[in-house]
Amino acid sequence: MPMKVNVKVGSTFSKYTENLADGKATVKEEATVRDLVKEVTLPLKLVRLIFINGKQGELESVLSEGDTVFFLPPAIGGG
Repeated sequence: MPMKVNVKVGSTFSKYTENLADGKATVKEEATVRDLVKEVTLPLKLVRLIFINGKQGELESVLSEGDTVFFLPPAIGGG
């Protein structure tokens, strides 16, 4: 059964989430973060940090209905 998860992204990823209704994506039950990346069409090689409900996650983390997943791209700039 499909489930909905909330998707939040860092600024440079915003163009990939413009088509999401209310910032939500639909994925299959027991989908992983990797499945969500494919569904949203984020460039996998640029996903650096993943947070699920405020805790650091991984591409193989399994999602649940209503989770909030935040993707951050690589840091830009230097010091």
